[in-house]
Amino acid sequence: MIYILSSQEAAVFGISEKSTWAAVLQMPPSKADLQPKRDDQVYLDISGLTPAGLKSALAALKKICAGSFWGIIDPKGAVEDPALFFFEGGSDYIGPALVKKGLDKKRFAVAQKAALAAAQASLDSRASKKELEQGQGGSSKAKLPGGAFEGWKSLRSGTNAPFLFLFISASENSKLPPSTKDSVFRTAKERLRDVLQQALSEANGLLWIETENNCLFLVPPRAPNAQAAVEAGLKLILNSRLIGIEKIMPPLNLNFTVALHYGQTVYHAPGKTGEIVSETVNYIFHLGAKKAEAGRLTISADVPEEAIPKELLDLFSPAGVFQGIPIRRSKRFV
Repeated sequence: MIYILSSQEAAVFGISEKSTWAAVLQMPPSKADLQPKRDDQVYLDISGLTPAGLKSALAALKKICAGSFWGIIDPKGAVEDPALFFFEGGSDYIGPALVKKGLDKKRFAVAQKAALAAAQASLDSRASKKELEQGQGGSSKAKLPGGAFEGWKSLRSGTNAPFLFLFISASENSKLPPSTKDSVFRTAKERLRDVLQQALSEANGLLWIETENNCLFLVPPRAPNAQAAVEAGLKLILNSRLIGIEKIMPPLNLNFTVALHYGQTVYHAPGKTGEIVSETVNYIFHLGAKKAEAGRLTISADVPEEAIPKELLDLFSPAGVFQGIPIRRSKRFV
């Protein structure tokens, strides 16, 4: 069953009051009206809510849906960063375009299927934690160096040092003819570069190598930087379409493929990398280009566990082995 908590009438969402698969309930709902089961999906319509009202409603929603799935309906596009809802434990976000188009049973069914699959992946992830700790799954027992990172300028060219390697590839999904699409994408590339550098600023990410379709960032091998990079990667994925519409000119229907690896390589300043011969660099490019999937963050087992924020660990589940190294992937967001 789909429940929508809203101050608006059911007709606004294209749902009949006699519907057997969906119901619109007034906020706050009574316990008699709403006792969601595992297969139920509960949505909060946030239109008209003040920041304080949203905070209160979200807290109530999370309490009601403890153990079940919830999502957000944002008819006016009031939220600047929908990714925050996923970080809070949400399962779905429906923005103005989908509301205007109309919410049908098929759209909700897709969301439910994805949410249930993510829950199962989370259970599988918890069940495999013992294996992960024993080095059979998603992360190594290695520890990131302690102390403060002294800055990129402190690194001498030719120094062999450990880094986190963040691979980011952007693909464009419009129905433009190939020749036109290539031209548009080249025009937008510089703006996209600025977006990525801004997104990785908190992680102190350094745009190190840039190819026609991919970017490779170096991230300081420190836990705060690593965690900021993981969060940035997830936010890029979750906000990809919004970024393509609002940040890129002309607007593009973007998808991001993101991969993270940890290892050592010889450092040279950006633009002076030349033909680097590095097993670590080769691996991250292969992981990003051949194994990682659009719309998901892929992390190799060489990345220490402390690099992933504890509250985000359940977003990831084991995804097999690539070139001899186990990997894990984030869930696919609807």
